[in-house]
Amino acid sequence: MVAPAVLAAAAKAAKVAKAAQAAQNVARTAGGGGRGQGGPGGGKKKSNLKWWLVIGGAGLLPIGGVCILVLILITSVLGASGGGAAAAACAEYGENANAGNTSDAAATSPIMPAGKVYTPSETARNEIPPKMILASMRAAARYKGLDWTLIAGQMYQETKFGQDPSAAPGGKNSAGYMGILQFGRPAWQDYGADGNGDGKKDLYNIDDAAFAAANFLHAKKAETEAWEALRFYSGSSAGNTIYMRVVLTQAARYRGSLTGDKDLVKDWYDHLKKTIDKNPGFPTLGKQSDIPEPVDNNADPNTALSIPSSPARSWSTPSLGGSGSGGTTTAMAPAAYTLPTASLGTGSTGLDSRLLALPVAAPALVLPLAPDDGPSAATGKDWQWPMKEGSYTIGSKYRQTGNMWSLGYHTGLDLVAPTGTPIYAPADGKVVKAGSGGSYGNQTNLQHASGVITLYAHQSSIAVKVGQSVKRGDLIGKVGATGNVTGPHLHWEVRVPGVDNPFVGGQDQGPGMVDPEDWLNGKITANPDYGTVPGSGDSGRDAQYAGCAQSTDGTPVAPDGAGVTGVLPDSDDPVVRAALGWAQRGIGVPYVFGAPRLQGDSPVSFDCSSYTQWAYYQASNGKINIGANTYEQERKLAAHKVALSDAQPGDLIFFRPSSRGSEHVGIVWDPAGKKIVHAPRPGKDVEFSTWDVQDPITAVYRVPIPAGTNAVEGDGKGSHDHA
Repeated sequence: MVAPAVLAAAAKAAKVAKAAQAAQNVARTAGGGGRGQGGPGGGKKKSNLKWWLVIGGAGLLPIGGVCILVLILITSVLGASGGGAAAAACAEYGENANAGNTSDAAATSPIMPAGKVYTPSETARNEIPPKMILASMRAAARYKGLDWTLIAGQMYQETKFGQDPSAAPGGKNSAGYMGILQFGRPAWQDYGADGNGDGKKDLYNIDDAAFAAANFLHAKKAETEAWEALRFYSGSSAGNTIYMRVVLTQAARYRGSLTGDKDLVKDWYDHLKKTIDKNPGFPTLGKQSDIPEPVDNNADPNTALSIPSSPARSWSTPSLGGSGSGGTTTAMAPAAYTLPTASLGTGSTGLDSRLLALPVAAPALVLPLAPDDGPSAATGKDWQWPMKEGSYTIGSKYRQTGNMWSLGYHTGLDLVAPTGTPIYAPADGKVVKAGSGGSYGNQTNLQHASGVITLYAHQSSIAVKVGQSVKRGDLIGKVGATGNVTGPHLHWEVRVPGVDNPFVGGQDQGPGMVDPEDWLNGKITANPDYGTVPGSGDSGRDAQYAGCAQSTDGTPVAPDGAGVTGVLPDSDDPVVRAALGWAQRGIGVPYVFGAPRLQGDSPVSFDCSSYTQWAYYQASNGKINIGANTYEQERKLAAHKVALSDAQPGDLIFFRPSSRGSEHVGIVWDPAGKKIVHAPRPGKDVEFSTWDVQDPITAVYRVPIPAGTNAVEGDGKGSHDHA
């Protein structure tokens, strides 16, 4: 669904603000907030209720969009430096914090260099009808740097590649959205396109809809701000991340090799057309088919590549000359295919307009692709250490062996320092990743001259965004203990093209890991330039979030749902607060039914009850053991039951009543936002959620703290990581 652009004056916004807020509250209760939560690929919701306002004759806007727009407009009237701006920022923080997702880069897609395109991966070829691959590629090629996999990901999330009845000609869903990409009439009027060159703009036509989606995404700057562009498209509130996570997860799965070889792209166009011609009737829009649906609402772009490809179907696209990745490819010499030229825009094509207009002639052989050179070249002596001398000590070195690392050895260099110690760019470059990195915690990747990548893991906060250019010495983040760690430190990797990457099988062209100390040998400038240094007044994002929450009477919570070290919920008891710290540290650990109990400082798995047991056991130095399963925990805590309305951070909340007792348990994190942290089920990791989307609540219990119990904080003092 595309949210149409509306309202241009603050005066009009003020008239609807009060009604908008009231309606938004109702919509949230109903699980609304944009079709990112509804439809065939949407999330859980208690009602199909959809709230819209007609504003100033300009069209329809989802209530969440009205509230955000009102804040923006009012802020512009008050002045960017006045109280209005601060209030808007705090309101945004409060909404996101309750959703467990405040990171600016909770999920992003890689920035695709202009003039290049991803070839379809094996997953894309097996799972996407070739009509949809071809339509997405052609549509995205009209704009420099627009990634076709975003459009394909939308086709999946919106209608599962046309399987929903609303995708069929004449069909519409309960909210009035139509076609494979779920347009409404006002949005189609603004962005509709003739993608197949028949002189019509038909929102039920696959090519026309794909071209319209490309128009919208480009207008919302999806080339560099994919998350926000997709949020606008879906009409999702900032706190509702389902739509964006599903689309970006699928997009990551669909990407093959990145290429700028125009002949190779032509080969793919022609190969897809040949595949379509073998089965021109597939799919029938609006009908269920055997198109696989491997991703659900719990999607996480950071784990996309761990989701296996579904087996090929009869309609699937075969590899191109025996290579599905677009690497070294022996061409097939298929028949030529002339792509239509209608509605191509005004010369904005990202590759070459001939890719859309000329017959395809397949070369006999496509040579291996050269790696992307990245930013402009730099000399060998303009690097520096990423942390200021004296602010760190060397921990685990590169290639140090040990069973705490998944590969059996360490892939980087650890610089051990207290949480909050600044991290700086060691050389000029561009941010290509900024967000959750799984076991790496909060992770930033910079791309430097000649394709060199540097990686910064376990940060407490990230100070840059994807697509941002940085200079040597710019602040990029701060040391933390996020992800799989035993204490605060920076895990630093240097990856160089042409080196085998152990995490990607067969990727012998790199970029792969090298020793950071060896890399810097002879490259360090005599005059390091560190921008923001300790004591300079830079408070960091964690402190800003904490201050924001306090100034608006909100509960201070961690600024990212991925388990950052930061502000914990307030608690009068230091042991409870320590237990919350240990619980936060466990975020990202996978759920395993019957996981071993009390695994010590660095557990490798949890189920729901072992997680709650572990948090309090660790926080009390072994003095508090609430029991090994939910039934035992309920019995031990029976005398300490509290009303749900009186729940406090650190209380245990039980769900799913049965004849034996409750079957699930979590830890209350933020009662005001109904926020909990728990180990959900197989296939999931420990994560934040809210208690209103779980099974029926059985009871809430407060863990008693014996007198004289000493709190043991969860940040530890070790230096080993497990990335």
